[in-house]
Amino acid sequence: MKKEKMFYGWWVVLGCVLITTTMVPSVMSMANKFLIPFTTEMGISRGAFTFSNTILQIMGIFLAPLVTKKLAKGNIKKMQSISIIVFALAYASYGLVQNVYQHYAISFVIGISYLNAAIIPVSIIITNWFQKKRGLAMSIAMAGIGVGGFIFSPLVTMWLTHFGWRTTYFIFAAIILVVCLPVSLFVIKKQPSDMNLKPYGADEVEVKGKTVAKEHLTIPTKDSFKKSFFIILIIGMICNGIINSGALGQFPPALEELHGPAISASIISLYSLIGVGGKLLLGWINDKWGIKVSILFGCTNFALAFVCILFGQNIVFAYAMAVVFGLGNAIGTVIPPLVTSAIYGPEKYGDVYGYVSSATQIGLSIGSLSVAATFDATGSYSSAWTVLAVLSILTMYSWLSAYRKSRQYISKKQFC
Repeated sequence: MKKEKMFYGWWVVLGCVLITTTMVPSVMSMANKFLIPFTTEMGISRGAFTFSNTILQIMGIFLAPLVTKKLAKGNIKKMQSISIIVFALAYASYGLVQNVYQHYAISFVIGISYLNAAIIPVSIIITNWFQKKRGLAMSIAMAGIGVGGFIFSPLVTMWLTHFGWRTTYFIFAAIILVVCLPVSLFVIKKQPSDMNLKPYGADEVEVKGKTVAKEHLTIPTKDSFKKSFFIILIIGMICNGIINSGALGQFPPALEELHGPAISASIISLYSLIGVGGKLLLGWINDKWGIKVSILFGCTNFALAFVCILFGQNIVFAYAMAVVFGLGNAIGTVIPPLVTSAIYGPEKYGDVYGYVSSATQIGLSIGSLSVAATFDATGSYSSAWTVLAVLSILTMYSWLSAYRKSRQYISKKQFC
């Protein structure tokens, strides 16, 4: 008997994992590993350094809708490959800067190229390739972020210690280029039709003899932007960006101040490793019980992370934070595309996700900068962690409300 070949979409998922493993941590979980050595040498505040990350997010605020539409309709391979090259070269040039303003200028270039190379194209590609097990596929693809944090946290710490922050930027940039460019050129395919295939699960129109009901939004996409469910969805995305940026951007320096660089690196590695399983678990929960349960699971754990870090001077609570944060941090990357596709369906996903991403970027641009500014002003992170815990609950409420309110505009067409 001829052995059936593995569906090529899973190879696409693997390629996406390699991109999220290397590129995403460089501007998220690992970005502020450079904070202390950079600010010490340049003689600037933490808020001044963190503004570079705010610039990255500002690019997303204004450009995400345009980038998403161009990627959805255009040549993803070409746009992504060029952007990877530009990103790697710009990231390496961080190591050449002589003042923080040069760092800011480079961040503009990195922000634009990142949009075209990382999370947005990955979410579009996965949505195109999977109808069935989309939650699992998306969570596997985004799990690379946790894998990258686990791998690079001790490596970046070691490179910073032995080579300094300038050389560490060079090393990280080289790894991104060597890993991501071949994947974009030779592995990633925009959609199954490029290989004369159908999305995974497209032919499974019957389940145990029953017809499958496919949901369709009954109003035009532009009209939906005026509806309360879309506005609430956007509010949830902004809050989601704030809490993720605040956590990923400021947990590393906060932990380093509390327990030193070695223990800080181990805790970051732990929550990054657990985050891999957390993303897979969230994807499984979504496929098994739906978007509402996955939202409840992810946001509850995320809120608990801020409660634990409030008592982070106790090392037990610091490691407890790593566990619940690892389980919950998938809400930053996995839930936004899943809740968007759950509300709008794959057909209208490309028209909407750019605005969802833009809203998330607004939050991302605020979060880490606000937490850093709070520390600069008060000498403590406590008030910031309390606010972020409340915003985690607000994120959960917003997403659940948006999904519930959108159901009144849904119809079902039967397929048999």
